Amino acid sequence: MTSTKYDRIKGAYLGCAIGDAMGAPTETRPIDLIKQDVGNGDYVREFLVPRPDTLAAGQPAGQCTDDFSVSYLSSKAFVEAGGITKEAAEKAMVEWSKYDRYYISHSGPTSKRAIALIKGEKVDTSQDYAACANGWATNGAGMKAWVAGVFNMGNVEKAIDDAIVMCKVTHDNPVALSGACAVAAATAVAMTKTSTIDDVVKAGLYGAREGYKRSWNMTKPSAGASVEERIRMAVTIGVNYANDFDRLLEEMTGLVGTGLNANEAIPAAFGFFVAAKGKVMDAVYMGVNCGNDTDTVAAIAGAMAGAYSGAKDIPNNYMSFLSKANDLDIKGLIDEVDKFLD
Repeated sequence: MTSTKYDRIKGAYLGCAIGDAMGAPTETRPIDLIKQDVGNGDYVREFLVPRPDTLAAGQPAGQCTDDFSVSYLSSKAFVEAGGITKEAAEKAMVEWSKYDRYYISHSGPTSKRAIALIKGEKVDTSQDYAACANGWATNGAGMKAWVAGVFNMGNVEKAIDDAIVMCKVTHDNPVALSGACAVAAATAVAMTKTSTIDDVVKAGLYGAREGYKRSWNMTKPSAGASVEERIRMAVTIGVNYANDFDRLLEEMTGLVGTGLNANEAIPAAFGFFVAAKGKVMDAVYMGVNCGNDTDTVAAIAGAMAGAYSGAKDIPNNYMSFLSKANDLDIKGLIDEVDKFLD
């Protein structure tokens, strides 16, 4: 029989992969155009081939973007290193840059610059004089930080500290790291057997607050709306409209936002986690159809929900389908992480 720990690890990795792959064809579009152009008049609830006018153009159905692929390679590097270290996080990003199918189309400016710096390559420094680099406060840290939660199941403080170590490599600012620590802390609690939805949310709020505070003096400052307060807003929306899918998406994208910024996509993922009551596929469908940065919102919501509920409501064929579409041994990685955490 599958152990609770194994099932939650499986749920987290598959939840992220499903959300990423299913959300890739809907990325950048608003809700109405998702239904009109992608869903044939309805919401998207299956793996589709991305249209030519998407960032994922040319990919087969089921292929992921940066969200899961970075998380996958980071996890492998951490298992090999015996834990989450700066060196392993850097190694994973350099390794990821070798995967053309992910890097060419899905490397954001923040991660691309960080990888270049790790490699010792020249980067554009013409705006480095500015006191704050607010454009770098993106959700690329939060998209992979759930891994720090899985690796530190039940240990919120270590999950927060490891999320900073893991994500500062690419996102050296407190707003992005606040979002990362929110996801890591929430996932660490979600992985525990006795956790509740409220426990996960409280951990996320604490992680957002502590992540901002702990990273402030070790990063370049950035200005932006509070991730913590946006999570509160998103959770309220999730509770109020849990039974009204249309209104839920409208309120979330219109008030919280579902875009590239850390203080949009990450709070939205929390709102959908709550609205879905921790059910993986429900959380994923919300993220896939919310508009804007759908693959990242769905990937984070899917990972947190998977850590909370396990893999029981995920279709049985999704593991093999996603592994083949991405040429990645997802089951092998899940087995490695499970063994590492014993």
